Amino acid sequence: MISLVGCRASLIAIEGISAQKIGKTVYLKGKVVNLAPFLDYAAYQIEDATGKIWVVTTQKPPEFGQPIDIKGKIQYQSLMFAKQELGDFYVIELEQLSLPTGKK
Repeated sequence: MISLVGCRASLIAIEGISAQKIGKTVYLKGKVVNLAPFLDYAAYQIEDATGKIWVVTTQKPPEFGQPIDIKGKIQYQSLMFAKQELGDFYVIELEQLSLPTGKK
């Protein structure tokens, strides 16, 4: 018998996000610490014990301070300024996994 559990991406800490994970699907767990609404989508920042990362979503964003588990895809946005690379990683939300009942 083959288990599908082994095929699932694992829960990672934010500090574990690196260039090798760009384009990979990951699971993150954290708390919403910032919100940024946009016209057709929104972004929110989550924090765990190891760091913070922005998450872009086309769904209704979670509430400020809400604990959340998400499934997402790691991306990187390059930003050159004064000959320095100031880019950063972000996550495209694929699914919110732990919204309290009635919050979706």
